[in-house]
Amino acid sequence: MASKIDKVIDRLERLTNDVNQIKRSGIPLLPVPPLVKSALRTGTQRIDDTLTDAYFGLARDIADVVLPADVAMEIINNPNVLMDASGAISQIPARSAAAEPKKPRKVTAKMKKQRKIQSTAFRNANAKGRKKDGTFRSGYDQSRIARMAQKECTKERQRLGLCEKPKRRSKKKK
Repeated sequence: MASKIDKVIDRLERLTNDVNQIKRSGIPLLPVPPLVKSALRTGTQRIDDTLTDAYFGLARDIADVVLPADVAMEIINNPNVLMDASGAISQIPARSAAAEPKKPRKVTAKMKKQRKIQSTAFRNANAKGRKKDGTFRSGYDQSRIARMAQKECTKERQRLGLCEKPKRRSKKKK
């Protein structure tokens, strides 16, 4: 199975061969004797083919030495293998059963009620503090809207008996 780097090298080699062919097709347009044209055509073809084969053969060899295809596939598909920014490959220890992600918390009736109250409070506060086009009214910003919503939420929870009225802290310093 060819790796992505092998596919890229193959595409570059085909592109180089196409460029070489176009270059050779321009030789008949040169104002030189026909014998020179044929010599140029065969000479450039041999040189181009030799250089292309040598260059892309070397590129494939280097790519295979740096990261062989089977190793690359193993690294890409293994979640316990990491590569840092400098290119160093390291193995992380396998996760134990204790490190598995926890189940989501169960949403209780009390939590549902609180979320419903809070969403309604925020909807009301946004309606009060924003214009029809969605921009803030004069003197309103997101923090003021949030404070209004929290205040409304607290009052609604007190009205429903879900919480008691908070005790006021005195402003006097002791």
